[in-house]
Amino acid sequence: EEVCDQELVNGLSALLEQTEGFEQLAERMALLSDARRLRILFCIHAHPGVRSSDIASAIGAHDSTTSHALALLREAGWVRAARSGREVRYELADGFVHDLLHEMGSDHLPGVRHHHAHESDGTNRHH
Repeated sequence: EEVCDQELVNGLSALLEQTEGFEQLAERMALLSDARRLRILFCIHAHPGVRSSDIASAIGAHDSTTSHALALLREAGWVRAARSGREVRYELADGFVHDLLHEMGSDHLPGVRHHHAHESDGTNRHH
């Protein structure tokens, strides 16, 4: 029978007590469990500034379904919308989302160059 390493347990417990936001992070990450929302994120990652109607066509979904999914992703901080005249274009909200999508296997379309919101903090991450 294994004996509990009480010093380790105490350290882990203290670390968890000092850290906040587990519930919010879990809710945010739960949105990634939906294949349609993941496809939407991959589209936005591949081509920042894409219109919602183009995303809907690319994933084979209705505009209203896509708009609802985009609203959820926007509320959770995964994407942000920018109005351009009558069009709404979408981009990833931050570098965390961008890096996560790279880790998940998403790629950029050839010739697409974009920047991230966190570039103002001095990091330059053009692709």
